[in-house]
Amino acid sequence: MNEKFFALPKERQEQIINAAYEVFSRNSYKNASMSRLADAGGVSKSLLFHYFLNKKELYLYLWGHAGRLYHEKVMKCHAQTTDFFEIICQRVLAGCLFMREAPAIYLFTLRAFFEENPEIKEELRHNDRATFIHGIDDILIPADMDLIRPGIDIQLLLEEINGYLLSCYWKMFSSGELDPDFLENDFMKRIWQWKRVYQREMISPVGEAPSPAPFFEDKNKKE
Repeated sequence: MNEKFFALPKERQEQIINAAYEVFSRNSYKNASMSRLADAGGVSKSLLFHYFLNKKELYLYLWGHAGRLYHEKVMKCHAQTTDFFEIICQRVLAGCLFMREAPAIYLFTLRAFFEENPEIKEELRHNDRATFIHGIDDILIPADMDLIRPGIDIQLLLEEINGYLLSCYWKMFSSGELDPDFLENDFMKRIWQWKRVYQREMISPVGEAPSPAPFFEDKNKKE
């Protein structure tokens, strides 16, 4: 990648990058041509090639950039907790917030995650493909596993939760439409049920599902 891209005014960089997200969010890697990307960004094709060696380089830059934005959103929504299920909630609900605030970027990440083009598929797997899926270490390190009932296979539990999330992401990818409201509401019902089954003690009263509001609260919001 040509460092001269970062010498551009910030607004110009964002114009080019956001336009690329829009194009890739609606097209497969193969169908998103550099000509289309250049037109959307308001630059010539030759200038876009000047900034990015090829489409692959631009695509991987967008993937890494989206991952950084996602992690910023997770940290913004982060609240100190050692509860295994609340840690997962924070990440999923941060993702829902990200969908609402940056839909084109999130659609891009879904397309990238399910991309099958051999030119880019392996690169994504080796460039933090797990960024948007909830990895074991990312959850287990801060979690107090003494809150989980004895004999529970945490690996299988995480696979069950991630399997549900992947099915939701696949539906959104297939339709090309994000539905954070459905994911938020349905996930909260399911996570509460998992908590009832697998956790030793209930933090909230039995039969009363926890509200997602605390996880969505914007810490920068003024009173």
